[in-house]
Amino acid sequence: MRDFIRFIITLAVIAGIVYGGYLFVVHTIYTHTYVAIDEDASEDDYFILEIRSGMRASDVVDILYEEELIRHQIIAGLLVRFRNWGAIQAGEYRVYAGLSLEEMFTMFREGDAHEEIPVVYVIVPEGALLTWIAHLFGQELEMDSDHFLELWSDVDFLTELIAEYWFLTDEILNPDLYYPLEGYIYPIRHEIPVSAVEAGDMHAITRAALDMTERRLSGIRGQIQNSDMTFHEILAFAAIIEAETQEPEDMPGVVGVFQNRLDNPYNFGRHLETDATIQYLLEERVTQVLYVHLEIDSPFNTYRNPGLPPGPINSPSENAIAAVLNPMDHGHYFFITDMFGCYIEEGSDAEYSAPGRKIFAVTYSEHRDNLARYLQPSYNAGHSVCNPNVQFGN
Repeated sequence: MRDFIRFIITLAVIAGIVYGGYLFVVHTIYTHTYVAIDEDASEDDYFILEIRSGMRASDVVDILYEEELIRHQIIAGLLVRFRNWGAIQAGEYRVYAGLSLEEMFTMFREGDAHEEIPVVYVIVPEGALLTWIAHLFGQELEMDSDHFLELWSDVDFLTELIAEYWFLTDEILNPDLYYPLEGYIYPIRHEIPVSAVEAGDMHAITRAALDMTERRLSGIRGQIQNSDMTFHEILAFAAIIEAETQEPEDMPGVVGVFQNRLDNPYNFGRHLETDATIQYLLEERVTQVLYVHLEIDSPFNTYRNPGLPPGPINSPSENAIAAVLNPMDHGHYFFITDMFGCYIEEGSDAEYSAPGRKIFAVTYSEHRDNLARYLQPSYNAGHSVCNPNVQFGN
């Protein structure tokens, strides 16, 4: 009888816990969905939320949390996802603390009470240099690209931007940098307000571009801030990876190679020895970096200087940044890019392979064998000796 009573009591306790948990979950969902963070807030105390084409619902949640308009970033993001509220419309919205999450996302989805923003699009490709980005902005906005480069090097303006954007620091004022904002204009389709273009307001145009960078980084801001590296260092590292490979699946492995070189002073003296930084110093890209190029006196020459270069050498992709934050752990110190399509998987009956594959090596001897086998014959011939479809360029 006592055992039966204990069983009933235990069952009642478990039921109470389950029911209490159920009430807690229901209350949490109700509170975060239907109750405004400040029900007494005035409609006149509003925030203009600008949703641009291509923005994700998670980006909007991040902004609402930063502006203290919702209670909890993660819970709100889950609710938006599970309730299928992601189909938001671009435009400007007036939001204030008296609106619930449901009311805000109903407005975003239905496009209520918003003004569409006329924009001009500027597409920045992954791995673009800032000089090319200035050219694209000048071309698409019918403005002088040289003026963009001048503004993007103006210390007073840069100081203003550092105060406004969490991802910009005094590191961009390093005199060793060729262009302070190199790498910081995100490779994506930028939407520049027509009003700023018509006014010739390059300051506003620049801020619109950096706003896009901020939105794209918002989802990994916590990971960036928890990293042992500053964001400037992450960006510098990612730009090298972007220059070394455009294949997302190869990027973590390439990061692992360079991380090994940075961590092991006995093998490389913490020298990255990457041709990508040498190419950055040349007026025109070359097919093969020569020994004479390695003697260039520059802080960006990673054959002569240990550690990361002073800053990014291009605008790296989201995949390259993610790879730096999540490198592959392995024992390789070398790799080559099979640019001529000479590597064929063992057991494959393919006549030749597509170029671009990364071939890794642990020792320098192994690395030299890979160079001699997969690259040097084509260099000597002046064309790919393996794949007739590969163009040999300068």
